[in-house]
Amino acid sequence: MYKTLFLSILSTIFIGCSSTTALKHFKKNEIEAKAMQYTKKADVIINEEQKVLLWATYLNNIDIKEFQSDYETFITSLYFINSDTQDIKENGYSFYLNTKKPISIEEISYENKMYKDILSKNTWGKYYLVKFKKNKKSDKLILTLSNTNANFAKLTFEK
Repeated sequence: MYKTLFLSILSTIFIGCSSTTALKHFKKNEIEAKAMQYTKKADVIINEEQKVLLWATYLNNIDIKEFQSDYETFITSLYFINSDTQDIKENGYSFYLNTKKPISIEEISYENKMYKDILSKNTWGKYYLVKFKKNKKSDKLILTLSNTNANFAKLTFEK
C-alpha cells in the first residue's frame, strides 16, 4: 500500500511539473504551431455533396513582421472537387471579408520558401495570399468564399 501511495505522489509531482501544451510533443517550430492555431477549414456543399474545400490561415495573429500591417492577410488553400481547373476565377468564386472585396489575391506555390512553415503540402489545389483593408471596427472577421449561384463557405476568425 505504501508503495502505491508513494508512486502516486511521485507521478503527481512529475505530471504537475511538466509542460501542459500538446505542441511540445510535436516536432514543429513555433510558426507552424501558431499557423495551426489560426487555420480553419470549411466546405462548399451543393446538393449534399462537397464541391470545394477551403482552408484559411489568418496571418495577422502569427508573429511574422510582414503580416503586422494595415491589411488583414490570409493564406488560403482551395480544392475544387471534380473540376477541370483549380483556379478560383475560372470556377467563378470570390473571397469576401465581412462583405468587403479583397485588395489583392495572389496565387502562391506550395513550394514557396517564405510560407513553407505555414502551408500544408496540398499539391492538388491552389494557394492564394489574400489581403483586405484592415477592419478597425470589429474583432470578428468572417472570411467568405462564394460564387454567383449563392454557394458559399464561411470561416470566422478572432483578431
